[in-house]
Amino acid sequence: MVDAAPGDFLVLSSDGMLQQLDYSAMDRSVFADFPQDAVQPFGVGMAVYAVVIAFNAKKYTQANGPKSWADVWDVNKFPGPRILSAPSASVPPIEAALLADGVPPERLYPLDFKRAYAALSRIKPSVVKWATTAAMSPEAYISGEAVIGSGPHGRIQLAKEQGAPVDYAWDQALTGYTYWAILKGAKNVNNAQKFIEFASRPESQAALAKLFIIGPLNKKAFDLIPADRAKLLPTYPENRAKTISIDPAWWSKKDASGRSNVEINNALWNSWSLQQ
Repeated sequence: MVDAAPGDFLVLSSDGMLQQLDYSAMDRSVFADFPQDAVQPFGVGMAVYAVVIAFNAKKYTQANGPKSWADVWDVNKFPGPRILSAPSASVPPIEAALLADGVPPERLYPLDFKRAYAALSRIKPSVVKWATTAAMSPEAYISGEAVIGSGPHGRIQLAKEQGAPVDYAWDQALTGYTYWAILKGAKNVNNAQKFIEFASRPESQAALAKLFIIGPLNKKAFDLIPADRAKLLPTYPENRAKTISIDPAWWSKKDASGRSNVEINNALWNSWSLQQ
């Protein structure tokens, strides 16, 4: 079994490295309340994650804090050191940079790398760290190393619950699915499929959401989650309405030379990051 990030899932699927699921051997009714694009031939959506606009709560509050990526880029209105995702993160900073530069959400794709890196160049002097792990952003906000930027929603919310001086906004949060999948050639395919069915049940998704802040994909899971907890999740309707979905299909798309947009971006980043 693998819990695959969306871009990895699509690349593994297209490269023939995943086992096609036999839905006739599973209870299809379990997936009836899933988004249609979360039930794929080679995998099933596990949960929705989010990258949010976050900040140090000693510096900013819900009342005076940032509410858009344009705010994050506005160093005059919102002064202070920043932390943003590195390109190796599950959500690179490209979409955020384009939104900050005024691109409407419905026109994000195809992503304009040239415009994105121009926007990143403007914010670069204020970025003290490019986060390569999920722990780096909350640690930077807690220590005060950075006071504004991006961060993984689950980690930020957990730190907030533990009393750390961090907070976040749902506005323009960037969301995506992770997928349950089975590697091709696996010896226990039948049991792996049983696990996927079990993990996709409302009871299972609700139990996971009670343990950690993730967005259940099975809508019936919300019938089993306390209201105060449900309001913290990415797939809670009021939160979902403020978010922007990442397009993993675009990121995994390959050009004539066989390079995916992920690989193209990595090359661009390596070149750009060496510039003064």
